[in-house]
Amino acid sequence: MKELVYPAVLYKDKENDAFTIAIHDLGIVTEGKTVEDAFVNARDHLTAMFECAVKLDCEIDAPSPFIKIWKENKENIVILVDALA
Repeated sequence: MKELVYPAVLYKDKENDAFTIAIHDLGIVTEGKTVEDAFVNARDHLTAMFECAVKLDCEIDAPSPFIKIWKENKENIVILVDALA
């Protein structure tokens, strides 16, 4: 089993009073009522993507360096989301 860690951008959705997390490297976007909910949803999506890739013998793009995503998104919070593949 292999652990993969991707940088993700956390956005505050003021209209819906929720939080959105985007893992831009993989096109994953999810949300939650709290930061914790959004994080769990992002991890669940990431895990599901990896499980499908393993079953279908597909490659998944490598994560961008954290510092690159952070420099591109200084107005938001950048976190790391991990999953086992």
